[in-house]
Amino acid sequence: MSSPLPLLFAAALLYPALISAAPAKTVRLCAGQPPSRLIDHKRSQVEALAEVDKTLTELEAMVHRAGKAGCDAFALPEDTLGLLHWEMANKKALPEVLPLAVGRMLDRLGRAAASHRMYLICSSDTFAPGERYRNMAFLLGRNGKEIGRYQKVHPAIHESDREPGRSFPVFETPDLGGVGLLICYDMVMPESTRALALAGADIVFLVTLGGATTARGAPTDVESLNRASFRTRAADNYLYVVVAKRGDGAMIISPQGSVLAEGKAPGDIVSADINPFVNRAAGDAWNTQIDMRARLFRERTPAAYAILSNPDPPALRKIPVETTPAEAVRIAEGAMTIGGDRFSEAQALAQAGKKQQAIQAFEQLRKDYPKTWIDRASAAQLTKLRGQ
Repeated sequence: MSSPLPLLFAAALLYPALISAAPAKTVRLCAGQPPSRLIDHKRSQVEALAEVDKTLTELEAMVHRAGKAGCDAFALPEDTLGLLHWEMANKKALPEVLPLAVGRMLDRLGRAAASHRMYLICSSDTFAPGERYRNMAFLLGRNGKEIGRYQKVHPAIHESDREPGRSFPVFETPDLGGVGLLICYDMVMPESTRALALAGADIVFLVTLGGATTARGAPTDVESLNRASFRTRAADNYLYVVVAKRGDGAMIISPQGSVLAEGKAPGDIVSADINPFVNRAAGDAWNTQIDMRARLFRERTPAAYAILSNPDPPALRKIPVETTPAEAVRIAEGAMTIGGDRFSEAQALAQAGKKQQAIQAFEQLRKDYPKTWIDRASAAQLTKLRGQ
């Protein structure tokens, strides 16, 4: 049997030529991490829409900054308008407010992006009359018009009142390649990025308020775990991943899992110049591919993966249910709205020297909002009060 070394040597000589034959168009991908600007849940409908307009004025300035920096595609975080907390306390008004707010967002930010011939990705909940509550991400073209939208497939348990999407669409573009969109908790599910990759995505834009894992480890490890998970999602699927996150965490990751750019402070815009059609070379000792997806997606064994689409896998039969979706929604809504007000009132009682009333208030908060920040903060306050 002849040695494989001559063949490997010939492949190594040919490999640079194959790379040079790939499309050479470079684009600048950008992600924003705007400062937090949340609309108070106690605002009236008119006041909330006025706050939306103020937020859009600030975001327009950010879009223009990105455009002047030469961005070809710019992503803004989940809940782009900062309406989420207001929504939690004003569910009955959503069919009236959200269509107006989303319309203004797409119009104003779309026109700002179009003035720089720049793609734009943004996000908001939607709730039009006759429809259900949904979490949506939008892809606007260089002309400011909507190319497509993606409905979040994986609402977390506290978002169970939202209708989940049923597919992972990929939008083909001439210069970015196949574009996929994900929203927050979608990234925690590895199936999401793999589904987009199999559908032909070259770049995935993630609009988010959170990370890519629910694991926690030591307290100081949370961000390193999230960062590692984002990198792994990109490398597992040979995708560019663009993360847009409010306040911090914006980054751009290569198909090899390298962090090409990372935000440092609120208001930052991170950017990286990339060719969407290259940087996927990989293989093993016997075969090197200019785009490893050519092998990776053919070497799968889908017939063995039926359990991935089983809604009641065996694991769930031995893991107890800790809460119901309805209870999780109730707790989350309260924690983002009146729960914070009640916590402040309990603190005021403690500061006024009304110890027993404060203890009762904090105990009730722990019962009403278990396993939330309110529960943890109330427990700390109770320890302090009882030690006095």
